[in-house]
Amino acid sequence: MNRRSMLAVVPAGVALIAGTAIAQQPADAEGVKAASKAFYTALAVMDNGEAMDKVWAHTPYVTYVGPRSKSITVGWDAQKKYWEDTNKAFSQRNVTLAQQHIHTVGNLAWEIGQETGELKMKDGTAMKADYLVTNVYEKQSDGRWLIVHHHVQPKPV
Repeated sequence: MNRRSMLAVVPAGVALIAGTAIAQQPADAEGVKAASKAFYTALAVMDNGEAMDKVWAHTPYVTYVGPRSKSITVGWDAQKKYWEDTNKAFSQRNVTLAQQHIHTVGNLAWEIGQETGELKMKDGTAMKADYLVTNVYEKQSDGRWLIVHHHVQPKPV
C-alpha cells in the first residue's frame, strides 16, 4: 500500500485511514474547548492544587512540561504535588490562550496555541507569559474531557 492510499482528507473533516473513516465530531470539539477554558481558569487559582484536581485526568500517564521545567512531571501524584508547590511561589498567574487549534480523534484531542499573560511571584517579580503550547485531552467514560498532557515553551527570541 502506498502513502496516498493510507491517508486522504476530504473537506468535510473526515480522514480515511486505511479504509476506516474517523470523523471529528463538533460536540467533541466543543467539549475540548470547555475543558481548555476550565484549565486556563484553574491556572489562575492559587490554591493547594484543588482547581487543577478538577481539570486533569488522575492517571499514571499524565505529563507536564512547563516553561521553566528541567524535567517531565509524570503521573497524577507528581502532578498534584507540582501544583501544590508551584502555586506557593505565585501571587498572580493570568494566562490566556490565543490562536487555538483543536483536533479530535476518538477519545483523544490536542490543542495548540499561544499563551500570553501576566505572572507575579510572591517576591514581587513580574513576568510576561509569551509561550507556545500543546495540550492533550482524553475523553473520560462519563463524557468529560480532561487534560492528560501540557507542554509550554517560551517563544524563541
